[in-house]
Amino acid sequence: MAVSTISNDEKPLSTALIYFLGILGVALVVFFGGELIRNLTGIGAKSGLEVRVTNGEAEVIVNDKVVGRTPFESKNIKPGTNTITVRNDNRQYQTKIKFLPSKKDSIFVVGIVRDLGVSDVFSSGQELWFDNDGSENTIRIVSEPSGADVYIDDSKVGKTPFSSGAITNGDYTLKLVYPGYESSEARINVQKGYTLNVSVKMFPYPVNPVVEMFEDSENLYNVSLDNPTVTSDPQSWVKGLIYWNTTRGINLDNTGMNKEKVFDFFVDYKGNIYDANGNPVSTQEDLEKLKDLKKGAYLGASTSDSGITDEARKALEKLSSAGVSIAKSETAKIKATPYGWLRVRDTPSLNGAEIARVNSGDEYKVLEKETGWIKIKVSDTVEGWVSDAYIELSE
Repeated sequence: MAVSTISNDEKPLSTALIYFLGILGVALVVFFGGELIRNLTGIGAKSGLEVRVTNGEAEVIVNDKVVGRTPFESKNIKPGTNTITVRNDNRQYQTKIKFLPSKKDSIFVVGIVRDLGVSDVFSSGQELWFDNDGSENTIRIVSEPSGADVYIDDSKVGKTPFSSGAITNGDYTLKLVYPGYESSEARINVQKGYTLNVSVKMFPYPVNPVVEMFEDSENLYNVSLDNPTVTSDPQSWVKGLIYWNTTRGINLDNTGMNKEKVFDFFVDYKGNIYDANGNPVSTQEDLEKLKDLKKGAYLGASTSDSGITDEARKALEKLSSAGVSIAKSETAKIKATPYGWLRVRDTPSLNGAEIARVNSGDEYKVLEKETGWIKIKVSDTVEGWVSDAYIELSE
């Protein structure tokens, strides 16, 4: 039988060479192909995230996973759209942002700054991220409310929504200003070939820069505002005002900012009463707890109204009946008369019936005033009107 004489050491050598070249080819494709894919799609690259809160601290959650607490910084975030949650014991804020993959010499960082506040209205924040959507703009800015003045390095460049391709590479100071809202400021970096997106939520002022007392009151301050965003929900407004007091401060009668709680109770234009923590006061028991309190605030829905609403006045009467002193205390001293005494009448008129007589030199608490007449408290059971011609007033 004829037998093939192929060498036993040739076949293994040829096979090994073929295998080696094949494996080498696959390795080269994997290596260079993988680099090409990474360069084109960002696979294997990472993104950055920085999160801060302006008051207190909060948890940072990325796609339902707790990754740390503020101040938080990471350069290990997966590129693409991520859901970021910032949460403290009372509030949370959530947003979805597109994260760009890092480049060879730099990493794109998403920045989030929040004041979680006490509600959606009474909170604020900034979000900053880069985009490569092919736009010619190097910066794009939106705000809530819209129409805020935009300043870049102290130069006004427009109003929100604002976009521009004229802002060149570099670092800048960005500031947004809107009447009735706390201004927002941030340091930004602009890069050619990318669009820097800035989204700003501004905090509305819950109180004027200086708060003054009503002229006819000894402890009631006027915090009325004209911003319907603030005034439409009085209970939320009270909470926002208290939060502002403890985080920014309130200036009473130009005495300087005070971060200690300055108000013991609140009355809004609807006639609702709140305690020092912003909780509604509705029962007589709750009212009696306020009787020794000293400073109150009236929350009116318009600064053009010189006084308070009828609903608020009725609420103040409830407080007064519970022992809370509201009106400024004036004293009426009876002047000398031909008879040494003065008639007290039941109405502010000479036709009013005489209900009592008071002696010259005596002093009484003033309750009300009408043209030509003053109502005084004669005793625990008698109140009446006397002619102001024979009265000397003092506080």
